[in-house]
Amino acid sequence: MSGPREDALRVRAVVDVPVDDLAPVGDGTRRSVAEDLRYVYGEDQPTDWLEDGPGRDYPTMIRAARAALGGRGLLDDVRLVVLVVTTPDLQHERLLGGFVADLFDGGPSTFCVTEQGLAGPFTALRLAGELLADGGPGVGPAGRPGDAGRAGTAVVLVLEQCTLPPTATRVPARDRVVALVVARDGAGRPVEELTVARAARGPRPAGPTAPAGSSDAPRGARPDVRRVVLGVDVDPADVPLLDSDVVRHADPGAAATGVWEVLADDDAPDAPVVLHERCVELGYRCSLALGPRSAATAPEAGGRAREAVLA
Repeated sequence: MSGPREDALRVRAVVDVPVDDLAPVGDGTRRSVAEDLRYVYGEDQPTDWLEDGPGRDYPTMIRAARAALGGRGLLDDVRLVVLVVTTPDLQHERLLGGFVADLFDGGPSTFCVTEQGLAGPFTALRLAGELLADGGPGVGPAGRPGDAGRAGTAVVLVLEQCTLPPTATRVPARDRVVALVVARDGAGRPVEELTVARAARGPRPAGPTAPAGSSDAPRGARPDVRRVVLGVDVDPADVPLLDSDVVRHADPGAAATGVWEVLADDDAPDAPVVLHERCVELGYRCSLALGPRSAATAPEAGGRAREAVLA
């Protein structure tokens, strides 16, 4: 079997960033949000939900992600940062694009993918790969438009917070951040196929939901056997599975971070991985196929918990 294309997008690392110990926003921020909601929607607009959740904002969570990546040596030559926001930020005083450009060394290009539901991370990954390949202001070497040269890395931050008003849609049970580091050169898991396609909305598959992180693994599965990660609303009957596949399930308490948290917990670098996700609210089906990590060029992962260093 031939190896991956030399210019294939590579997922160098996936990090599930710990956020449970981060400080919440202050009372002033909560009051400001409540006042603005009542101004826009009327004085009878309920705002008591602002006191119920943990109350962390995205700037705080982004700082934690940057620190986690820096501590693992994953911030060299970052040319692009893509934010994926599936639930609204709890604060509205700082614009995230400018905040991120100032936070990361070198002022990387920054943009945000919003209103895409569970398809957001897949779309962000595709756009990051295209920009690294084609170049653009601040993305190519030394900021030369159109001169990407397949150098530099992109960071994709998938963000979700759970201090939200009551809603009929599925929302995250806790705050989460998953960071992906991707590049067009070097080692890492090569992207073999990435699809985001429109599909019928709803209904959710019937039957009980698989427990968070559960695995359907054949007895004695080899370390190079394909891993398949299924989103919460993916019906296994709709996915082409082999008898030998090791199937893992996303946390039902996650939103867009679900399948990516499982990828961050990757314990089989020699196996290909396929992610399948379905967004029933917006009508998307998404998949990502990754090849195995090259043992010839990849360093040891170091046994870090909740992290997959793929290069």
